[in-house]
Amino acid sequence: MRRRIATVLGASTATLMLTMTTATADDVILDYGNQIKWARSCGSNYTGYVYDTWASTGKRGDGCAGHAWLRVLGDSWGAWRHDDGHIMLTSPNGKFRKAQHKGCETCTVYTTEVK
Repeated sequence: MRRRIATVLGASTATLMLTMTTATADDVILDYGNQIKWARSCGSNYTGYVYDTWASTGKRGDGCAGHAWLRVLGDSWGAWRHDDGHIMLTSPNGKFRKAQHKGCETCTVYTTEVK
């Protein structure tokens, strides 16, 4: 009887964990290398861009509490910056090579690269 209860509890826990994992997964809508668009399961959409002179991350929709997050790679990776709707960084010398974007402090990180 104890094995059966443990098996049922184990299966229930695994099902709950799978549901929680899929409920928080992002849906990448497009990825062009230097541009990415994704949607979070809480209802907001995000777009990230990088060029040698500027990079940005933007958020549309109020479904998610998270901000638009951005950091860039020039000579080295910069610090994360964020804003509730849109964040943009510029490089007057055209040194940006990559950017990383995310939709909240602990969310999935997406990397874009200058083409």
